[in-house]
Amino acid sequence: MLTLEQLYSFVETVETGSFSAAARKLGKVQSAVSQNIMNMEIDSDQTLFDRSGRYPKLTTAGKALLPQANAVIAQHRRLNQQLEALDKGQPQKLTLALDEGVPYSQLPHYLIEFTESFPHIQLEFLNASSQDIIQLVGEKRADLGLVFSDFIYPKNIDFESIGTVEFELLISPNHPLASSKSEHMDLLKLHRQLIIGARDRVPSNYNQQHSPDVWYADNYYVLLELAKSGFGWGLLPRHLAQDAIDNKQLCKIPVEFEELGWVANIDVIQHSGAGNNACTLLRQLLRKMMKANQKQ
Repeated sequence: MLTLEQLYSFVETVETGSFSAAARKLGKVQSAVSQNIMNMEIDSDQTLFDRSGRYPKLTTAGKALLPQANAVIAQHRRLNQQLEALDKGQPQKLTLALDEGVPYSQLPHYLIEFTESFPHIQLEFLNASSQDIIQLVGEKRADLGLVFSDFIYPKNIDFESIGTVEFELLISPNHPLASSKSEHMDLLKLHRQLIIGARDRVPSNYNQQHSPDVWYADNYYVLLELAKSGFGWGLLPRHLAQDAIDNKQLCKIPVEFEELGWVANIDVIQHSGAGNNACTLLRQLLRKMMKANQKQ
């Protein structure tokens, strides 16, 4: 049966190009590395290296075994990392809940640094409204949340403001409100309003009900489609609506004397009784992400 010591000697010889270089990297004498590979060849009944030249070269059998050897060593290293994480009391999984109105398209780029620092941690991502995310974090069903900050947080939640998102009052160009400038905002009350959230939820300050005729949706993408189809007007995140604006599927509601819109702050929230090095790094990366978004 092949041993890990044999596999490490085999793989390092391939990577470094010689038995002596592999021995130096493994902190062993050359004879030990050579003996490990000889034993591996005996156990597998295969010649793994052609030793006729100055440097050993993989045989056909060696090339066939190399991917499997690399896979076993990679798994062994992950096992050691997992054991080390357990010794340090690090979490096995982190859950990040995101309000879809927050711009996070660049998040995968920043997660590269996280996976390099904590390769053993599983990440789970949830999409929910800011109100639901606050509840998830408060009940420790999510470790971190990225939310709009226009809410009163429970006492057990810590928060940090890390950026802003611009909202626009938008309408389909074919809607009556888009045909001419309105003299005042009261005219909005005569037309259907599209609101994020649910009827039984308290709305945020930037998403108050103004019209008696309201349609609700639990995500902004549904609101976008409703607005583009002319079913009403809504206050929508500009970064989500930008393509529709550029394609003239949506436009700003023209008002004679007022500039309509809203800038909402973005918070990263965490339960005050939780926290670890992985959460700290993830918060830092979210901060970098939002800072980069502000510059675009």
